Amino acid sequence: MDAGETSAQNYFHRHINYAISILEKYDGREPFHLYLKKYFSQHKKHGSKDRKQIATLCYHYFRVGMAVSSSLSIAEKLLLATFLIERKPSPLLQKLKPEWNEKVALALQQKIEVVKDFFSLDKLFPFKNQLSDGIDFHHFSLSFLIQPKLFIRIRPGNENSVFEKLKTVKIPFQIINGNCLAFSNAEKISGVIKIDKEAVIQDFNSQQTLSFFTSNIKHHTTNISVWDCCAASGGKSILAFDLLKNIQLTVTDTRKSILENLRKRFAKAGIKKYDSFVADVSNSSLAFEKKFDLIIADVPCSGSGTWTRTPEQLLFFNEKKIQEYSILQKKIVSNVVKNLNHEAYLLYITCSVFEKENEENINFFQEKLDLELIEKNYFKGYKMQADTLFAALLRKKI
Repeated sequence: MDAGETSAQNYFHRHINYAISILEKYDGREPFHLYLKKYFSQHKKHGSKDRKQIATLCYHYFRVGMAVSSSLSIAEKLLLATFLIERKPSPLLQKLKPEWNEKVALALQQKIEVVKDFFSLDKLFPFKNQLSDGIDFHHFSLSFLIQPKLFIRIRPGNENSVFEKLKTVKIPFQIINGNCLAFSNAEKISGVIKIDKEAVIQDFNSQQTLSFFTSNIKHHTTNISVWDCCAASGGKSILAFDLLKNIQLTVTDTRKSILENLRKRFAKAGIKKYDSFVADVSNSSLAFEKKFDLIIADVPCSGSGTWTRTPEQLLFFNEKKIQEYSILQKKIVSNVVKNLNHEAYLLYITCSVFEKENEENINFFQEKLDLELIEKNYFKGYKMQADTLFAALLRKKI
């Protein structure tokens, strides 16, 4: 082996060793992207290419979840994960595992067969017993080995402007429907498009969640009173504003800082008339007089339908949290339904794939809260590199 070859191998070994060091110290207490940001801010020696390679290796490691044999070292797991997840020849594999690099462009199922002695897809997602029957376990598991896409929703009246800007800078994109575009997750579009004014960064299936309501309220036309009771970043509120027009909007969240950020986002989005206040909607003492035609309850949840974006959850999520979230969700809905108008609607949304957070809760709402189910559905993203969400539209009984 010549000096150049040895130097190249050492270069990639250093990346692997840095990734191992990061993975061994990470304890799951905060989102990994925040932990990684802090690490790189404290270790200025890493250049941009090094940071990208180290981060990629770490995320590859998380994506294979519990599926890799414990007999492999972390370094070996990183190489195996790279082989499964990368779609094009990899300089790292070429230097450290050339026999796999020759097969890296094979179909995913074929690659799984190559490493079947060390990798079992059935073990990748460790919470199968909690999974809803509405989720295809095999395809859902496969989705963790594929980087999700970045989606935007073009806001009404901005279609021509957005398309022209993207074509001018030659950013590749896929048209999902008339106002939804998909990009590589690595694309930086915020410098090209006016985010929140011209388009909203929003997962494809998140964009679909209000379709239940719009298809069931033909008798409503204007001045629909809407309460986004767990507003967070306000994505569902902006969607409701764009789809329903002339809405009387109220937004609440438990955190003042979140509502301040939401205020700034609404200003960009041109939403000027709305009410907002801090409220803990899980607290049974919550009380205010206003009634609504639609309450959007995009409730806190496990987020399991979005874990392809935060794959560290495969290793660090505590299964006990599922029941805790289910209880919290019941409290929230039990409190907010008091503010429904006669024959008004509750739109219940989670980004979870767990039965306890979805179907079991819907049964509870019908049995205990005088609500009738109009429609429910999983918006399945695991075949299109999107998030998987659950939504149910319920109506206050006559």
